[in-house]
Amino acid sequence: MATKASVEKKSKRTGYSVVIVPQYEGRARQFKVSRLVLYSVITAFLLLVSGFAYVVAENAHLKNTVAQYNGMGLDQVVRLQATQLDAANEAIARSNTELAALKKYVEYLGTLDAKVRKTLGVGSSTKSLASILKSTSTPTLSVSRGLAAGAAQLAASTAQVQAEAQEAEKNLIILQDAASKYNTMLARTPSIWPLYGLITSTYGWRINPFGGIGSEFHDGVDIAAPYGTAIRATADGKVEQAGWNGSYGISVTLYHRDGIETLYGHMSRTIVSAGQTVKKGQVIGYEGATGRATGAHCHYQVMINGTAVNPMTYLN
Repeated sequence: MATKASVEKKSKRTGYSVVIVPQYEGRARQFKVSRLVLYSVITAFLLLVSGFAYVVAENAHLKNTVAQYNGMGLDQVVRLQATQLDAANEAIARSNTELAALKKYVEYLGTLDAKVRKTLGVGSSTKSLASILKSTSTPTLSVSRGLAAGAAQLAASTAQVQAEAQEAEKNLIILQDAASKYNTMLARTPSIWPLYGLITSTYGWRINPFGGIGSEFHDGVDIAAPYGTAIRATADGKVEQAGWNGSYGISVTLYHRDGIETLYGHMSRTIVSAGQTVKKGQVIGYEGATGRATGAHCHYQVMINGTAVNPMTYLN
């Protein structure tokens, strides 16, 4: 009896009995169900109910979303977005054209920068414009890709090139002004030979070429060449005197700049007249032996504020 009671007590702890009794006639039936099975069935039932409720809620949300878009006119929204993307693509293409033109402008500035610096004999630019162009790529954009990123990249690239171009242009304005003044000064400074030949008398004291005793101061250089050789202006200037000039015979005097003058003496004839403007290298007359001369040559003289100086310092 003790053993049977113990078994029954243990059975009560581990499960439940389900008794099915007919309503009118028949034999009652009894089933034993363990706790594990019972809990599993309950859990499965709860999960089923929860899943069903989630599906119902999502279905209701989807219906609300569809209804909302239907109310707004979904096809119109799509068409509007497509139109906006097309407009954005056109704006990007237009901006790319402007960026390409800006790059050409920067390339031109780079070329001009190099020419001006070469003329002035200064160093190269501290930052190469070629490197600016290399680092500034032209962005592209399609309707389906990267609208915001492409537009931002384009704006940044354009701004970078514009800033570099403006800085280069500012520097070039200064350099161009300096180069213009430098070239004008160089053109109006005696620096070439009036003619090529043999120097028969240098600047300074010399023995009197006409004989006699004593010496005389020669205020220029004498350059001998075949009679009639063309004589050229050694710098840009204005004709102050052209014609007979005492012991210099037929001569031309040019005024250049800052008190600098040049004189070309003993010509056979001149082809310029007083008041005329001449350019460096321009023919102004021809060699002869007029005036106080012992033979055909050109007396070349440089004066600063009326005082003769050694012409050799001005001859290349």
